[in-house]
Amino acid sequence: MRIFSLPQEWLWCETWCSDETKPKAKTIDLCNNPLTKAPKLDNALRIVEEWPDYDGQIKALEEEIARGASASSSSSSSSGGSSSHVPSSDEADIE
Repeated sequence: MRIFSLPQEWLWCETWCSDETKPKAKTIDLCNNPLTKAPKLDNALRIVEEWPDYDGQIKALEEEIARGASASSSSSSSSGGSSSHVPSSDEADIE
């Protein structure tokens, strides 16, 4: 089976590609650059212009989910309604 290499624009990586070719990149590999040894998320913040916006959106969603989860657990326990608590195996043995 023959193996074909993709053109550089299909997989841009800071380690072996120039900054001049980045605007044409279809995908960006956030590889660990052996020269900087920076973590991938640090590379993402530095290399991908949109990353801070995406990261902020994800953090906001995580906070919204956490608030919703804590609000629903406090309302079900304070309302005296039925609980969705599932006893652990230790609790089941005690009863």
